[in-house]
Amino acid sequence: MHEACLQIGKDCSVLTVHGSDDTIVRVKEASEFAKIIPNHKLHVVKGANHGFSKHQDELISVVLSFIKEPVNHNQDHTS
Repeated sequence: MHEACLQIGKDCSVLTVHGSDDTIVRVKEASEFAKIIPNHKLHVVKGANHGFSKHQDELISVVLSFIKEPVNHNQDHTS
């Protein structure tokens, strides 16, 4: 997975929403994932499990906010 993460372009915004009570994928793993990907935002939902079964409203709110964020087209892509 690490190699695939490195292929994500620096101009691609990535959001990971993770539950603090996820027993399938630990928060520590999500944090490590976030360190690998450039332009990455990690949002941890307190008390949420892997399926966000009791936290759907927060999940939806976070995703919609991320989608609505303006894209910075003035970034320097020459590096």
